[in-house]
Amino acid sequence: MGILQFFCLGPIGTVLAIVFGYLGMQKAKQGLATNGGVAKAGFILGIIGAGLSVVGFIFWIIFIVAAGASSSY
Repeated sequence: MGILQFFCLGPIGTVLAIVFGYLGMQKAKQGLATNGGVAKAGFILGIIGAGLSVVGFIFWIIFIVAAGASSSY
């Protein structure tokens, strides 16, 4: 999910990467899974994707406001 969010899943993949990464890290701590590193990587990529989504949304809002301000009827 952490990698797919950047290519095809977008914000949905971001949320899933964070949730699945967190759950995977908890299972690894409990000794029920051996993929703690992969889970941590997915969680970190999910956090990075969330940050990039917020920055992209802010730029999008700025662009819309600037485009509206520059057009005169």
